[in-house]
Amino acid sequence: MNKTQVKHALEQLIAGELAAKDAARMAQEAGYRTFAEMCENELPERLPRVRIDRSLVRLRIAKAITGQLSLAELRAWAEEVAAVLDRHDLGVSVLERRRLTEALNLTAIATDARIFKNTRPGLRVLSAIARSLGRRRSGNVASLYGQLFFNQPELHLLTRRLDDVVHEHEEEDLAPPSYLPQTPSFLDSLGLDDLDLGGGLERSWNGELPADPGPGVAPAEDRGQVRCADVVALSGSYSAGTQVQDYEWVVAFSVATRSLVQEDSVPGTSEESFLARAHELAPNFDLTTLRPEARRDQDGVLELVLDAESIGRRELVYASKLFALVHQVGRIYFEGRRLATISPAS
Repeated sequence: MNKTQVKHALEQLIAGELAAKDAARMAQEAGYRTFAEMCENELPERLPRVRIDRSLVRLRIAKAITGQLSLAELRAWAEEVAAVLDRHDLGVSVLERRRLTEALNLTAIATDARIFKNTRPGLRVLSAIARSLGRRRSGNVASLYGQLFFNQPELHLLTRRLDDVVHEHEEEDLAPPSYLPQTPSFLDSLGLDDLDLGGGLERSWNGELPADPGPGVAPAEDRGQVRCADVVALSGSYSAGTQVQDYEWVVAFSVATRSLVQEDSVPGTSEESFLARAHELAPNFDLTTLRPEARRDQDGVLELVLDAESIGRRELVYASKLFALVHQVGRIYFEGRRLATISPAS
């Protein structure tokens, strides 16, 4: 394909005249993994004559909500267009580009039925995104992100380790939200009566060293303690020996020590209603031992702050149970093991 053909295909994709699957096939036939990758290699960075506006994105979302467009097609379209926006300067302002990128990213996440099997929360989020795009002033669509996790029949959780985190996006100001995988095309192809918080601590944690590493291994304090960790929701069941990058995923929540948060120069927004809801649903849930606090960062991701020296399996299991309780998740699995929780379908 020559540059003119690629540019025309991009304009058709943006307008919804070219299905995302057909665009992907076109790219693969040309030897590229994704359509956005083909555009990056075949087209210049600046494309001032290629435009995308909010009304078009709203129209695509409206069609999906009313059933005229499948959620899978909306997802594929949103992820490809977002990836193109991330790599090219189209005929929109920087502020408009940022607004559209945030909306498209969240649209792609909200329509991922592999992670969010109950689509009703996603449809509500899509409606809110469309309303936000209809306003002249930009709204914070990231605040909608946490709504996707409510009333899900099941979630498969896994800890994102430091060596799972890839390099940050080169253009920091326009990087995708932190709850998304930082890849070229990021979506292509918790019975409180049995918390058992101390159980399993002697086992290895997600491939890390065990609590008692044996002779010749430096003690934990010399190896450095983990004071913050992301817990991600996977696109499928966890298999032993795999890592986060082996799945499609989004960040469900993060867990941090109070000492780390006290060092944060830009604290998140307090989410006081979270703990109030936990106490309302389960008055006997232990909210005193680890004295949890809840906040949300600028990307809308829930952060659970615990009164602990470091974040290990005990703290992660506790946070997962608390997360599942408040979000009323039916079944929740942490590193492949189902956790006992209180929820409508547990």
